[in-house]
Amino acid sequence: MKQLSPSSRLAAIGFVWLALFALLFTIGDALGVWPFPPMGGFAGSDLVAGLLFGVVLLVTLAVSRKP
Repeated sequence: MKQLSPSSRLAAIGFVWLALFALLFTIGDALGVWPFPPMGGFAGSDLVAGLLFGVVLLVTLAVSRKP
């Protein structure tokens, strides 16, 4: 079997971590463990988080490019 590169291994670990977090959060939500946020409490925060993630990803990819 072919060995994974360090970046592929990191991506796989991140994917597994995200899947575990999503599963935990979904189970907690179904059981009513998490409190409900106030209406409009997070309005627009997904756009800000997405923009920040995109900028960080762009910078990371630009800096890590090998000539």
